Amino acid sequence: MAGGSVNRSSERSVNVAFRLSPEDRAEVRRRAAAQGLSVQAYLERVALGRPHVTDLPPGPKRPAQDLEQLPLTG
Repeated sequence: MAGGSVNRSSERSVNVAFRLSPEDRAEVRRRAAAQGLSVQAYLERVALGRPHVTDLPPGPKRPAQDLEQLPLTG
């Protein structure tokens, strides 16, 4: 199996290709990097309105553990 196909799923089985100038490609890459995203994740966010991880509402908080009460293991 090819290395790139390991992370593919049946939900993402379609490729979408389009052409850009080298300058526009560099700009898309720069914008994706500035958001801390891959180009694919950036384009999904922009084109499909998907939220960025930091835009999601916070999940339930786990109670903090008092480190002084944790058992010591040896």
